[in-house]
Amino acid sequence: MDTATQLWLLKQIYQDENKYFDKERGQWLCRIPKTVSPEDIAALESMGHGPNHRFLPSHDKVLEELSRLCGAWDLQEASYAFVAGLWSAPFLWRSALTAKLMAMGMPSHGKEPFGNSVDTCAICGCREREVDPAEEWQFRMTGGTPLDGDPAGHVLALREMEKMGRRPMPLDYDVWTFRAILTVIRSMPPKSRYSKVRDALWREKLLPTSKKWAYGSLLETLSFLGILDTEEYPGMAVAFTPYWKREERPSVRVEVQAPLAWWDASIGIHAEVLEKIFPWMDSSPVSLDPRPTPMPPLCRTVTGFLEQKRMPRKPCPKSPDAGKGPIRAGDVYAVRIREGVWVTVYCHRMEGNQAVVEFLEGVFEEFPRKDQIQLLVRPRRDGRWLAKASGMDRAAGVRRVARDMPAPEAAAPEPERCPFSQASSLKSLAWWCFGEL
Repeated sequence: MDTATQLWLLKQIYQDENKYFDKERGQWLCRIPKTVSPEDIAALESMGHGPNHRFLPSHDKVLEELSRLCGAWDLQEASYAFVAGLWSAPFLWRSALTAKLMAMGMPSHGKEPFGNSVDTCAICGCREREVDPAEEWQFRMTGGTPLDGDPAGHVLALREMEKMGRRPMPLDYDVWTFRAILTVIRSMPPKSRYSKVRDALWREKLLPTSKKWAYGSLLETLSFLGILDTEEYPGMAVAFTPYWKREERPSVRVEVQAPLAWWDASIGIHAEVLEKIFPWMDSSPVSLDPRPTPMPPLCRTVTGFLEQKRMPRKPCPKSPDAGKGPIRAGDVYAVRIREGVWVTVYCHRMEGNQAVVEFLEGVFEEFPRKDQIQLLVRPRRDGRWLAKASGMDRAAGVRRVARDMPAPEAAAPEPERCPFSQASSLKSLAWWCFGEL
């Protein structure tokens, strides 16, 4: 089974709608959708990417393996893989460079708990938390480097690279892509923060993905390396920065770690670091218009191929009792939770363009009919729950079943608080009322 097919199957499995908490195992697992056959699962297992396996990192063993795996790379080889991983090669290969620089500077140390996070080391950031290796591989291939420089995540990434054998070399278009990224960063107005830079890169479509967060992940990686750092918070190519210091932020509203948390466009690109890591590459600005022909074409990249494929799922049927016109009081809608699981919601009233809705009793394998509707509210464990939902007639997987239905029976009055929600979020909110989902 080729890599693209494996990733396509894992993408179907690791959708949020398939995740559930297994009380017996005390773990988050994924249900296997009907679109993935037992033969597909067997093939994934044979490739070492079977779902719902667990890996529990051990601090000392992770650092020992990190050192061994990074010893097989020199800095130039890792820098080649990083640039190739911007376009022609899967994003996974960028992790070789972040791992190498982290391992080069990391001091010998025992685990030191980080604050109240007893499973996280304050020095290296290694998290002794269970992860699913197949899900990690899927995300490394299509997302970016391990969050916050996690050593365990880098070990899993390096294991995959070791299995793959042949290391990618950057093509001319990969080099142009990196230079174009640097060009955009250099052109940003003074004081521009990382979110503005992320948006500017996303608008230029310089990576083979439409996901805006992937550009934010790239900036975090460049900062971790030291290309976007500060004197007080250096990147790994300058000095090893312990995890506790990387966790410092200028305010609680800043999500990213240092150095990026403290960087802005006025500081600019750390030229000495760029030269140290990429001495073989011309990093001067390039023209973004016209740009060279992408090589390989977008559809031939891993991320481009996966993003153009649509999830295999049946179209939502139309109820003969759905009627016409916008949502109003007395309407009942079906919400698709995942393949083979539907629930219903009742519209009590309209408040402006928002529908005040509440879940009803009943879980259905198929799109429910009008005569299957149970006019009895389904509360949360702590009482009734209603929400103001917008976009009921536009949300994917949400379809009207019937109109002019009487108000459902309820054992308690409506709650005082009625939070706002998008209709598309109802499927993820349903588990609060339907614990069995």
